[in-house]
Amino acid sequence: MRSWNLPSRPRGLIFDLDSTLYEHPAYARFQTGVLVERLAAERGEALEVTQALLAKMREERRRLGEADTSLGNLSLALGVPIETSVAWREELIHPEEWLGPDARLDEALTALAGNFPLGLVTNNPRSIALSSLEALGVRRHFSCVIGLDDTGHSKPDPAPFALASRRLNLPPAALISIGDREDVDIRPALALGMGGLLISTIGEVYELPSFLSLPISRT
Repeated sequence: MRSWNLPSRPRGLIFDLDSTLYEHPAYARFQTGVLVERLAAERGEALEVTQALLAKMREERRRLGEADTSLGNLSLALGVPIETSVAWREELIHPEEWLGPDARLDEALTALAGNFPLGLVTNNPRSIALSSLEALGVRRHFSCVIGLDDTGHSKPDPAPFALASRRLNLPPAALISIGDREDVDIRPALALGMGGLLISTIGEVYELPSFLSLPISRT
């Protein structure tokens, strides 16, 4: 776990969803794969051609020293509106087919939510985020859920983080953003004045109450 600019007395936490609140490599591959397939069909080209184009775009960003970005933003650069990306995701991605209850996650979030309001910011639509949290058995812990359709901007754009700050009624300096990707989940939050926690495994999420010196109530 790596940290940046953590407030001495945080008042709220903002989580990423995919590969942060759960680990499921096959589901992650499915989400990317099915969206790239739809993008290829929309462009009327072979899947391999679209995959190569996206790889080239990412490599060009690295060459120019630019931060990594989301598939939604790459698709936007290829002429696919965010509204279309939202519709594709709602049609093709069904979290309940992949995710199930996680008792240890529920335990950790119970402790965290007892001390902070919790928000969630995801590049999937809000409906998919809510379905994911329901499938994991942790929906009740989150005061606000910000999806791609709430701002029309995909992380690493800071707009979703700014909206989460407003919805939680807390200034950015009082918040910590928690996610698995530095460029996408941490850097835009830091730019707004939030703190950042980069996690690499779900086990680190389970340990967040201890990291933040909070008690865990076990039943």
